[in-house]
Amino acid sequence: MSPIGKLFPYRRETDGFELFAFPHIAAGPTLFHSLREAAGAEGIAVTGALLPGRGRRVREAPHHTMDALLAEIEEAATRDDFAAFSGDYGLLGHCSGSLVAFEIARLLVRLPCANPRLLVICSCRPPELIPDTGTSRLSREDMFARTAALGGMPDALLADDDLLDLLERPMRADWDIFDRYVHTASAALPVPILTARGADDPTVPAAEQPRWAAQTQRLFRSVELKTDHWMLSERGSRALTREISGTLSAIRS
Repeated sequence: MSPIGKLFPYRRETDGFELFAFPHIAAGPTLFHSLREAAGAEGIAVTGALLPGRGRRVREAPHHTMDALLAEIEEAATRDDFAAFSGDYGLLGHCSGSLVAFEIARLLVRLPCANPRLLVICSCRPPELIPDTGTSRLSREDMFARTAALGGMPDALLADDDLLDLLERPMRADWDIFDRYVHTASAALPVPILTARGADDPTVPAAEQPRWAAQTQRLFRSVELKTDHWMLSERGSRALTREISGTLSAIRS
């Protein structure tokens, strides 16, 4: 399997717009199932990323720093001769995955490939306001409890020790990336940005979302959906798809 195929094992060939999607802490490509269905009906292919330490990559050591994660992306893209990033594509992230998508966008505009046509930020504060939550340094029990309390995993999973054994390593690594994240200012991206927050999301203040505008030289849109933080339900995915489609139309007009 090619390096890009390892990162995006469920990728389907498309002649239309492709969104490379990055999940929140400890999640995988299945997070985007509803969005993939909704967006597919509008001619948008959603390709979820599979990072090391989970799914078919469970035996691989997960990344603990953003630099290490970006190095994997750069190596895979380079060995692929940037084929995946040469067409009509964009990047999307949910929660902590939005920071990953943002940093990958900054990486790709420096590389000899096509720039993303759109960056979609879901349920995420602006990069300069990301806090160190300390979750990565908690005990196993407390880390799982805090993640469950945030809604990042069903409470029922806390009783499944075998599953927790599989989840602990990638979850702690992902929290490491989030807690260690320090935004470094650089030139605004030549990439339009769409931000989406749930109206019932107490962790992503509406008043902060306009600050994402400083990260782009192009079109900026900020929308509010009738969801909570976890907006990728069937209903939320349909609403998000409408906003993505509308933003693409505005970019292309």
